[in-house]
Amino acid sequence: MRIGYFTRFLAPVGLAVVLSGCAALEGTFQVSSASSDGDEAVEVAQAVYSGGAYQEAARLFERAAQTQPDSAEAYLGLGRAYMALDQTSRAELAFTRARTLDKRNPEVLIELGHLEVLRLHPERAITHYDRALDIDRRNLSALTGKGVALDFLSRHDEANAVYRSAVGLYPTNFILLNNYALNLVLSGQIGAGLTIMQDLMRDPENDELVRSNMALALVLDSRMNDARALLEGSMSTIEIDATVRKYMRIREQFLAGKPVGYMLFN
Repeated sequence: MRIGYFTRFLAPVGLAVVLSGCAALEGTFQVSSASSDGDEAVEVAQAVYSGGAYQEAARLFERAAQTQPDSAEAYLGLGRAYMALDQTSRAELAFTRARTLDKRNPEVLIELGHLEVLRLHPERAITHYDRALDIDRRNLSALTGKGVALDFLSRHDEANAVYRSAVGLYPTNFILLNNYALNLVLSGQIGAGLTIMQDLMRDPENDELVRSNMALALVLDSRMNDARALLEGSMSTIEIDATVRKYMRIREQFLAGKPVGYMLFN
């Protein structure tokens, strides 16, 4: 069970260049040079993506990219769909094409950052997030992504500064607060982190997003039974045992003052 940093904070992801599968598209799609038709095609693809039908969304974004080969939005959407399908190489191609078409679009840079985090390259991710923040210093996704990447590198104090800045701008954002709470725990402020998590757990629609983070915090606080009780109902006994064992290994490193950020992503 991966720590809940990424509750699709890598939320809507995107697409890029003309991919090899595009030639297979055929049938009823009518190619048109009209910009409004291209925009509508991207909107339809985005709606399908938002509904969770990622394979179909990828197909529709590919069609949109064929129609409008200079549309950064089509490639951004395509990359996001392939990210959701765990086809990271194709996603990278799509994002790279989108970046070529629109160098000032922070969303493209953010998706490239998310991709690097998923590939376990947080240093590269920070470069992309910083470029996005140079364009839009208030961008929530870039701030959250940078915080995650810094925590990945166990640079918790730097991550904390990023999170505090972001919370000042977006004080009620659920994903941001969830990540901030975990950062506080990793920074040694376990009580403060647990207080935020306990409040977030009162949200019945999103409480599952906090559960794994809170269980880790409880283990780090030597509250093993409370951690197990928290996980009951969300996983089997075997899964709980495996999760707690992993968290105990993290705790051992944590108490020894050793970096643990990388352990959250493996």
